[in-house]
Amino acid sequence: MVAAGREGLPVRTPRQRMLPYHAYRAGEAVVRMLPHRAAYALGGALAGTVLTLRPGHFAALRSNLRHVLPDVDERTLRRVLRANVHNLAHCWVDVMEMGLRGERITSRVHPADTEYLLGPQRRGRGVVIVSLHLGSWELGLAAWNQRFGQMAVLAEVLRPQPLFDRIVAARNRFGVQVIPIDLASMRAAGSDTARRLGASALRDVYRVLRANGMVAMALDRDLAGTGEPLPFFGAPVPIPVGVVEVAIRTGAAIVPIVLLRDGDDIIGQCYPEVVYDATAERGPEVRRIASEVLRLLERVIRESPDQWHVLDELWPAVPAANGRAAAVAP
Repeated sequence: MVAAGREGLPVRTPRQRMLPYHAYRAGEAVVRMLPHRAAYALGGALAGTVLTLRPGHFAALRSNLRHVLPDVDERTLRRVLRANVHNLAHCWVDVMEMGLRGERITSRVHPADTEYLLGPQRRGRGVVIVSLHLGSWELGLAAWNQRFGQMAVLAEVLRPQPLFDRIVAARNRFGVQVIPIDLASMRAAGSDTARRLGASALRDVYRVLRANGMVAMALDRDLAGTGEPLPFFGAPVPIPVGVVEVAIRTGAAIVPIVLLRDGDDIIGQCYPEVVYDATAERGPEVRRIASEVLRLLERVIRESPDQWHVLDELWPAVPAANGRAAAVAP
């Protein structure tokens, strides 16, 4: 029997906590032996099997897709969910290949409309890239850094630590600086320690921007739990607007970029800079800019819902009058 911890949650043994790391290393070993397309096929098949046998693992993803696709029938939703899970498996294969195949894999990434990025960067005050967990986010960032210079990405620290270190090493191979956000430590620590951990990440962001580098941040997950509730697909969602405020404070440009799959290729689509008024009242201006970016990202997600991978429920059910859970209205 598994022991119960605080609030009845299971306590995992050290061996159990290391299982994700060993599974990842096993996946790397398989990917190393297979051609790229075969690795994709195997990853997709395994993910499809998990979806069939353990659909609860993807309940939050399904809920998110239902919210953004309120008018589709159940059959279509199931088809989109299955395609999404397959693409998610391909993302993990991409990460594993980053540590194994180097430039051969990043050659699949094709930037589009890069002047929207390079033009603002010439001003010398850095660029904040706002994006979302869509397409091949990891591979796209690695290829981007190879071609356009210094880039940092804000990333949640995964557990166990060796798994996170392994993934960071794959990113570092392409020169991507990882600015860690250690949520587990922040939640376990007191408020003062949590603030210090958050401030450390913020200092790293400032340092990159002051060197005219690029900082990438996905706006569709509120990692630190301090997001600003903003309308997203018609209902409020906590959005990490801090990176927008940092851009305004430093004078950095804000440029949306998404990384979409197109067959075996990845299209890194740049969009025009989102222009802010640095003299405007800070709070309302930050919310205005973040909302403008979210409207753009909504269009992208609607066009490619099978490539949008957020496994945390963004629009949780709310209690109905009879005590049952009712879905948040789209």
